[in-house]
Amino acid sequence: MSDSSNSDLSRIVRAEIHPAIGVGRVGNATSEYYLTPQVSTPAPRPPHSYRDATGAIKREAVQFRIYGYDAGGEVVAELTADNAEIEWQAHIANLKSAWYEFSVALDLKQAKDIKMPRRNPNVVDPEDRAALIIDPGLRSISSKNQEQGARFDSGTFMGEKVYLGELRTDDAGRLLVLGGHGVSNSPTGMPAFNPAQNNGFGNAIGWHDDTSDGPVDATVTINGSEIPVEGAWVAFGPPKFAPDIIGWRTMYELLEELFIKNAMLDAPTKVSFTKHVYPILQRLSGLQWVNAGFATMFGADGPLNFENPSFIDKLCRIHGERDAFGGLRREIYNSFRPAQDNPGANPRTWPWLYGDAFGSYDDDLSAEIYLLLPDLLEKSLKAWMLGDFVADWAEVAAPPQNIDQVPLAEQPMSLTKASLHFCAADAFHPGIELTWPMRHITMYQAPFRIKRNKGGLPQLDFGSHLTQDIALAVDGPLNAQGPGGLTRWMLVPWQVDTAGCRSGYTKSYDSTIPTFWPAHVPNQVLTEEDYQTLMNTSNNPVERRNAFLHRESWYATMPTHNSKEQLSLMVSYFSKMGIIEARPGPTDLDGVPTTIYVQTVPKELEKSVQSAASSVRKSTKQAAATHAAQQAGFKDENDRKDMKNIRFQKP
Repeated sequence: MSDSSNSDLSRIVRAEIHPAIGVGRVGNATSEYYLTPQVSTPAPRPPHSYRDATGAIKREAVQFRIYGYDAGGEVVAELTADNAEIEWQAHIANLKSAWYEFSVALDLKQAKDIKMPRRNPNVVDPEDRAALIIDPGLRSISSKNQEQGARFDSGTFMGEKVYLGELRTDDAGRLLVLGGHGVSNSPTGMPAFNPAQNNGFGNAIGWHDDTSDGPVDATVTINGSEIPVEGAWVAFGPPKFAPDIIGWRTMYELLEELFIKNAMLDAPTKVSFTKHVYPILQRLSGLQWVNAGFATMFGADGPLNFENPSFIDKLCRIHGERDAFGGLRREIYNSFRPAQDNPGANPRTWPWLYGDAFGSYDDDLSAEIYLLLPDLLEKSLKAWMLGDFVADWAEVAAPPQNIDQVPLAEQPMSLTKASLHFCAADAFHPGIELTWPMRHITMYQAPFRIKRNKGGLPQLDFGSHLTQDIALAVDGPLNAQGPGGLTRWMLVPWQVDTAGCRSGYTKSYDSTIPTFWPAHVPNQVLTEEDYQTLMNTSNNPVERRNAFLHRESWYATMPTHNSKEQLSLMVSYFSKMGIIEARPGPTDLDGVPTTIYVQTVPKELEKSVQSAASSVRKSTKQAAATHAAQQAGFKDENDRKDMKNIRFQKP
């Protein structure tokens, strides 16, 4: 809350809303919610913070703040209901079912001949297609503590009302935007996945979900004078089932590189080990909590644990005149998958993540099958490898854990960065929250500000099929946006993708890697049962350590292990899936971290989950192939093959 004097406020000539792009998440809890992170390094929430007392998943709300700037572009104050008159407006919509199908990112070179039909192609009449649009219209709210706020509940899908979320305000008059409850439905009773439908995965006929996006604005008056306000954007995606774990590359980093390439942001003048290099390495180790392959190599007991202080010391500085660990830096650099001079697709190079083209073009050995090292990250790693970096590991202050610890001038960017820091940037097949259009500069009017159309929904009719030429045209859909313009590219219903975001599709290489977005949709996790074994000091130390090293398939909690059945079951079952949360580690076992991440499920399901996991473990005494498939979350090898065919229907 600002305590700026009236004389300070008189300097303000304009204002901005932050985060510039706020990303929240749906959840089925009826009333409880939590806020999106406002710094990139928040303290972990206590266990069970993400569910209410009934076990339902809480929604992740986006808090928007307004900052006033002087004529020189300096932040003067945060504007709240205590020092300004503020009326908030927002307009969110869901356009997925009235848009075109997704099969592959249309900006890939392999997609030059792709023709994507409309979703619900049999709905031809314009009025009938309009019934596929969920648009509740503009909502406004003002003053403090508006808990029964403006609801986005008047939009309809095929005549049935669909709730997309609501606006509230807090005790300072800041805006809170909450999304939907994770409700996906077909009014006509169509299946969430129909194997007879061409390209039916994520393009379900007659279905909607309640994700959404749209602009956020405010009218601000200070001492009787209205000032111009730069608006923002809000988007709501699926739950993030490992809330504290950061993906290997973030949406913020993708956009930062985009704006640097287009001369809208300045590139770093010097590579900092702490700010630019260490995150690239540490996140490989961070994924140990959501993927067994990463745990084996980069985890607490792995040979390349980038969270081990003694190992970090070898990497964070130059050792002596002979640079004793320069060779180690080079070997690590050479282990990554370069974007330039890449001989072709190779799952062995780092990071062990799928790329945009995986599954759709397996017969094409292009590097896009696996995730390439982005230019900005590659430059940082190369400078580090050559010894041209700032050895600042011991000099950088501890990062802030909440927005109140951030200096006023840095708060706007902290809010924007944090919101995008927890979003997935790769692979765009299609992704988690948002997808491939986000990497095109035509989507933006300024850094992190979505370019808007002149009013209303974005254009939805580009002909019977969407092609690469149409999608990338100057006047195409990657230009000015309206409500629903960002999330329309995502799958419908989103739950089928949560059921299909698995590791180990490349069985000839490994059953647990490469993977997609394990920080959002986990692959293999540390279970509550193994955690209790680990923490029980009366157990044999070897038994305890083995429990810590074991990872169970995240999908083992589901009542069925048939992948095709899980596609439909996930629509109603998603809220019962495990959430990976921070727990204290043991203090008497060397090499086990003081904070570890454990799968938690609703309490009433804990026994059934243990039973299901035990059943899977017993079945692994079968053939080695079955064991490998079950490690990846499949019932058996036939199930793996079926799911891959379903997930990656080639266009």
